[in-house]
Amino acid sequence: MRRSLNVVLTFTLALVFAATANAAKYKEEAVSNGGDLKGTITYNGVIKTRTALPTKDKEVCGKPRKIPLVMLGDGGAVQDAVVYLKDVESGKAWPDMQRPVINNIACIFEPHVQVARRGKVDILNSDPVLHNTHGYYGKATAFNVALPFKDAKVTKILKRFGPVRTDCDAHGWMLGWVVVVPNPYFMQTGSDGNYSITDVPPGDYTLVVWQEQIGETETPVTIKAGATTEISIELGG
Repeated sequence: MRRSLNVVLTFTLALVFAATANAAKYKEEAVSNGGDLKGTITYNGVIKTRTALPTKDKEVCGKPRKIPLVMLGDGGAVQDAVVYLKDVESGKAWPDMQRPVINNIACIFEPHVQVARRGKVDILNSDPVLHNTHGYYGKATAFNVALPFKDAKVTKILKRFGPVRTDCDAHGWMLGWVVVVPNPYFMQTGSDGNYSITDVPPGDYTLVVWQEQIGETETPVTIKAGATTEISIELGG
């Protein structure tokens, strides 16, 4: 029985190490005759809301309110969608990116949505009340830190790719997101819903669009040398 358990454990660890190695293999190198990808993310459907209902620390946290799960600009343009390419093994260098900060301020996570690469994240309390900031990869805990006083800060490591949902164990209505991308071919949309990803090595990839209410959608895309590919995506639900 013990031998069987050891075999299962060894196999599981091997899968974990293999997945980790595969995820970490992006290589920065010069791109020869790359292509561009651009488009617009729009939404057509019912917009759900969540309720912020402060039950404590009301002088800091404010009044009850409804918060939409899709932020729209003109013409149904989706703000704060994260667009990125999967399956890119090598290509352009990462841009200069400041270390992400999850700031608890007025019992709101600022920014509500942000993009990061794997690595360090600062978790900051700008409120004069206790916050317990808890991040999740799906159901698994990514970090769980108590910030008992104003200006308290803790640094943690984001180890996995994908969306990290963040809430507060002391203020259950708080919600924020950090989307960890696997390579530098990404963009977070503004109020116009537009995205532009440049200098992509020619090839076949998967275009991922993440949005808070919808989650992830995937679309196959072929990038041709020296050409611009346009893919606009309408979300709904």
